[in-house]
Amino acid sequence: MSQEKITFQEIIQWLRRVVNTLEEKKRYLDRLDSPIGDGDHGRTIANAFNKIIPILDSSREEDVGGLLVEIGKSLAFSTGAATGPLYGTAFMEAGKLVKGKKEICLGDCVRMIQAAEEGVKRRGKAEVGDKTMLDTIHPVRESLEYSFSQNDSLEVAREKAKKSARKGMESTKEIISRKGRASRLGERSRGHIDPGSASTCLIIEAW
Repeated sequence: MSQEKITFQEIIQWLRRVVNTLEEKKRYLDRLDSPIGDGDHGRTIANAFNKIIPILDSSREEDVGGLLVEIGKSLAFSTGAATGPLYGTAFMEAGKLVKGKKEICLGDCVRMIQAAEEGVKRRGKAEVGDKTMLDTIHPVRESLEYSFSQNDSLEVAREKAKKSARKGMESTKEIISRKGRASRLGERSRGHIDPGSASTCLIIEAW
C-alpha cells in the first residue's frame, strides 16, 4: 500500500483554501439556495468557516485529529442553521479517528470520510438520496475506498474523489428533496442542485 503522507501543514493549507473558496463562492451558493431554501446558504457557510481562521493561525501542536475536532466544535456552534452542526459533526467524527497524528495516509482518509458520513447521517437523520450533502459525501467515500483498494497514489485518489464529488453534487438536481425547508416543495424541488451538496463539493475540490 502507498506510504504517502499528508502532513499537518498540508491540512492547514487545505483548510485555508476551503475558507477562501467558500468566501469566493458564497453568492453562487446563495443563488442555489434561493429557489428551495432561505437563500443564505453561501453567507451562512462562509461565515461559519471564517470563524476557524483564528484556530488555524494559533495552531502550534501538530495534531491533525485535535485540529479537526476543534474546528468541528467551532462549526457546530457557529450558526443557528442546521448547516453548522452538520459540518461540525463531520469534522469532529473524522478528527476523533486520527487524534495525536502529525500526518495521515490514504487509509486514514478512508476511515475519516466513513466516520464523517455516518456522523452526518445520525445528526441529520438523513440518507443518501434525500438531496443533501450526503449525496456528495457518499460517492467520495466510495471513490476513496476504491482508490485505497487499488493502491492509488494520493494525487490519483484526490483527482478521482474530486470527480466523484462533482458527479454527486450534480445528481441532486434530479432528486426530490426529503429534508429541510426544500422538502415542503415536493416535486418543485426537482431541477435544483442542493446547496449543501454544492458547498461539500467545494470543500472536497479544495483538497
